[in-house]
Amino acid sequence: MDTPEWLNPDGLSRTELEAVLDRAHATHRFSLVIISCNPVHHQEYLFWAVSRGISVLCDKPLLVTEGAAYRPEAAKRIIGGYTELGQALTRARASGPCHLAMPLRRRASDIYRSIAADIAEMQGTYGQGITSMQLIKNGGLFRHPEEYLLGDAHGYRSGVGALSFSSYHYVDLLAWYLELAPGEAVRLRVTNPFVRRVGEFLRTRQSTTLAKLIDTDDAARIPDLPPEVLAAESDFVFHLELLGEKGQKAGLVTYACHSNTYSHRSVGLQEFDRTNRQSFREKGRMSQFTLDINQGSIQHIGVFKNDVVGEDYRIRVQRRRNPIVTSEPYVEQVFDNAHAGSSVTPQDVLQAMVRLTSGESAPAQVADRIAFFEDQRLSHHLFGTFYELIAMSAEGSGPAERTVELTG
Repeated sequence: MDTPEWLNPDGLSRTELEAVLDRAHATHRFSLVIISCNPVHHQEYLFWAVSRGISVLCDKPLLVTEGAAYRPEAAKRIIGGYTELGQALTRARASGPCHLAMPLRRRASDIYRSIAADIAEMQGTYGQGITSMQLIKNGGLFRHPEEYLLGDAHGYRSGVGALSFSSYHYVDLLAWYLELAPGEAVRLRVTNPFVRRVGEFLRTRQSTTLAKLIDTDDAARIPDLPPEVLAAESDFVFHLELLGEKGQKAGLVTYACHSNTYSHRSVGLQEFDRTNRQSFREKGRMSQFTLDINQGSIQHIGVFKNDVVGEDYRIRVQRRRNPIVTSEPYVEQVFDNAHAGSSVTPQDVLQAMVRLTSGESAPAQVADRIAFFEDQRLSHHLFGTFYELIAMSAEGSGPAERTVELTG
């Protein structure tokens, strides 16, 4: 029987929180912690669990710091925290098994794994790495201004925005594919040519056009938003130049995130939103993206998705290979119910983690689809680097680029 014991960490210091958790563990002796809360609080729970040898399944992103969108010193702590967590995990494993993983749907999905296999095949057979990769993610999330104050795990009060709440899956996807097919690239030169913050978005006509159609009471619902909300990132673009051993340019990866694109929303702010009785509403949110991958002149893969959130997801994949390397140059597949229809789902990953932490083996078909901590070194370094560049943009100071090693 599920009989939860609710713990309220609000207002507790880190020492007090650890004492509360220690008492809970002494009573229940659990072997797995599942973390799903505002990601700026992940670190406290992660370090507590790992330092005691307790396995963890943590929601994305693994680590982010409060104010990372506009305070460079806070943004720098993301990669630093990741390094410290790795060290704590190594110490814990000296005394026995300790697993740390994230339920990343794309790492487990049949679709994305088939794309990964195609990419790896061209790298393994011909040595042809990825030479260009563009991912355009359109969130389609329209909000009235005061709705930026609502929500817990998807709120903006912590001074972080769309990179934390909508992007880690995609950052991880780019990192995963790059590691499978780096070609001659050994490092990445990362720049942030565009970032638009919530405050900047709210000063545009885009922020009012739909509002006037679905809710004409404009004057009554525009609050004074706190500075940490106004400074949180809403839309952004990152360029990752692929550099060879001698500094030669081997290609370019681009990630563009647009939070406020086409929205299916047709209703205004409802009472249970206004009173914050529901932590997050997805009225009109879309899940739209285009992923374009080229491996030189050998292979092109296109992935397309355009769905209202809550409906069955449909993903279309097109693959072309040069006719000299295949008898089937063009393949197109359409996957209906793409996420839930995968042979391995996030629910399967959760069940496998429970089995691992109880001393059993994970099912063979699931074991290699769990996104463990060690699988995400590049993902997290890119994530932290992106926040460093966003924060430096807010200050208007510091270098305009960062370098990230592909391996090591």
